[in-house]
Amino acid sequence: MDPGTSEDFDMQMIGSFLSCASKGDRVGLNQMLRERTSPNVQDYDKRTALHLAASEGHASIVELLIHYKANVNLQDRWQRTPLTDARLYGHRDICRILEVNGGKDSHDDYSVTFPHEQGLNEVNIDLSELNIEQATVTHQGLFGESEMVKWRGTWVVKTMIKPKKSYAETKLSAKKLCLLRELRHPNILQFLGATVHGEEMILITEFLSGGQLDDILNRKNRFDVVTSLRYALDIARGMNYLHQHKPNGIVHNNLCPKNLLLDEGGHLKIGEYWIQMLYEQVDPFQDHCQRNDEAAIMANALYDTRRDICSFAHILYKMLEGQVLVSSMSIDFTHFTSTDSEPKFKLSKCTTRIKDLIKSCLTSDPPPFAMVIDILEEELISSLAKTGCPVC
Repeated sequence: MDPGTSEDFDMQMIGSFLSCASKGDRVGLNQMLRERTSPNVQDYDKRTALHLAASEGHASIVELLIHYKANVNLQDRWQRTPLTDARLYGHRDICRILEVNGGKDSHDDYSVTFPHEQGLNEVNIDLSELNIEQATVTHQGLFGESEMVKWRGTWVVKTMIKPKKSYAETKLSAKKLCLLRELRHPNILQFLGATVHGEEMILITEFLSGGQLDDILNRKNRFDVVTSLRYALDIARGMNYLHQHKPNGIVHNNLCPKNLLLDEGGHLKIGEYWIQMLYEQVDPFQDHCQRNDEAAIMANALYDTRRDICSFAHILYKMLEGQVLVSSMSIDFTHFTSTDSEPKFKLSKCTTRIKDLIKSCLTSDPPPFAMVIDILEEELISSLAKTGCPVC
């Protein structure tokens, strides 16, 4: 590893730096570079800020990193360079920038898929690399038994998924594992790999010290409007990324406060988005999977984006009001029109627009998360202007 790269920086700082590159935050990235953060720091998968900016299409970020002497030919765990990623995602302007500055495509016989054997080796975790001497039980979702362990010197979460009779199969194919490892967004939990141990599936994911949103809500009961909107934006941005994933969108189907996790920077990340891939069939009445841990997920709910948007509305309502929208009745996610379930806002002082947003997300024709994000951003800016707080 080059001097002044990841070995000299902690993972929290690296995460913040790479997040700025992924989001296209030129101001934040420039500030960290001026504070002598190396442009060549790498994450768990040896991906740099240049890899992420090239993948997301942020040309100005690519130019900024090159200005600060970023190495344009560092390879990630799959031997891919930033130019390889720029070509993969069709960003021709970034390809030209990288090529002019000496960038090379590490895949001479360029392919959009992983070589099977290489991809399988990279996502299969070697259990001997897990240091379980200081393992601690932790909770990062609804499914499986989790504990915090060290992997390659970094704290991660090991989750053991046991097979259930109600499921046809409990496994992730090599193709799905490679897909999960490739997903990158500031508001989704990083999936690091998995392995099969006997009849059980062991998943390795990023560890977040802030804990579950569910635990935070249990302690505080509810949040003020600004905090609720900020958290809601985190959720909506992460879900929009999953839903808009190409070539096929990723539907969560189990979104709830227990798999929403707080990072060191005070932002939420979405976990367990891999569950729909792990189980061929999810029993909607199983004890573990409940709406906000209180209302049962009803039978015959559609496995499409509407269910995630409806779940989002329930979470936002709970953050604002401190209570679940429906406490005992089953929820019809496609025909949520019962007057008994009409959202009533007794405690929060949110605007009529936010109330209408929640109601619209509970209908059979909800807005997509891209539209939800626009509304939340405008409402957050307005709320911050009234309180005099900075927009972040």
